[in-house]
Amino acid sequence: MRSSRVSQTLRTLVEIGRPAFVWGAPGVGKSAVVQSLAKSLDRPVIDIRAPLLDPTDLRGLPAVVDGRAVWAPPSFLPVKTDKPGILFFDELNAAPPLVQASLYQLVLDRRVGEYVLPDGWQIIAAGNRAEDRSVVFRMPAALANRFIHLEFEPHFDDWSEWAVTAGVSPVVIAFIAVRRELLAPKPGEADGIAFASPRSWHMLSDAYLALGTEAGALEVYQGCVGKGAAIEFLEHAK
Repeated sequence: MRSSRVSQTLRTLVEIGRPAFVWGAPGVGKSAVVQSLAKSLDRPVIDIRAPLLDPTDLRGLPAVVDGRAVWAPPSFLPVKTDKPGILFFDELNAAPPLVQASLYQLVLDRRVGEYVLPDGWQIIAAGNRAEDRSVVFRMPAALANRFIHLEFEPHFDDWSEWAVTAGVSPVVIAFIAVRRELLAPKPGEADGIAFASPRSWHMLSDAYLALGTEAGALEVYQGCVGKGAAIEFLEHAK
């Protein structure tokens, strides 16, 4: 599903109050789509990196009130007085199983322990796929069944429209226009070192605007998108 379609679908799911999970390779723009959607809806986003959570973080800490133990929720969760927004759990399936399990009740019942997610707040999550060779844990079926799942596939037309507004160099956009297969990694190519992706082309664009085709630029460019793609781009730029 191309990014424009993902955005339209997420908008609908937010409107009907259904949680969604966006799957895709590293660097293709999953987080950017969620941020762009929130901006178009004039809603704030609370971006929570799930791998950094502890299993007890969502429930909070116990406190004694009037002689009784109650749970004080963490400050990063929204409260009733907050403007309606989006609670975004990024890299959710990179979190350990116990952390993922702590999300069961929040995703389905909109509550965890004594905390209740305020009306108007919707849950969206995102993560990489196992075939992308990223650090992921198998999502428990009980949690997976609580989401509507969307596959994110980058598309040149959507990316180029975004790239123009983001200030990406026209030289970079023109290169990708003729080498569209280099826009995003194929399954298995995102192996933790430099590789081509929408995110890394944006980084290369920033470097290109500063370095152009001067000596030494190739080493920087291949540090963004890998050696093969960097050589091709530099020849195109020249």
